[in-house]
Amino acid sequence: MTPRNEEPLDLGATEMSPAEENRVRAEHDLDRPRVFDERNAVDDRAETRSTLLPEEEHAGSADPEAQAREVLRDSDLRTEVPESAPDTMIERRRPEETA
Repeated sequence: MTPRNEEPLDLGATEMSPAEENRVRAEHDLDRPRVFDERNAVDDRAETRSTLLPEEEHAGSADPEAQAREVLRDSDLRTEVPESAPDTMIERRRPEETA
């Protein structure tokens, strides 16, 4: 098994206040990646997902399991904390612009 990244999980750019971000980080174990991974069964899912798809085989991967783990972790993070949006732009609309 590939060693896990023990760095706190990155929320990316958000509009949360520092207090709100601290609350979210604690609530979702974002500063404890092992706990986050265990709760979301990231290792088990990464083992299954690490089999490269045909289009991924062409590009190759030095460590498919670590790559799968990071993709799953990012997906779980965005599911649990929808306001997290690493490297994406937050779109704003006024009520009259929505259908």
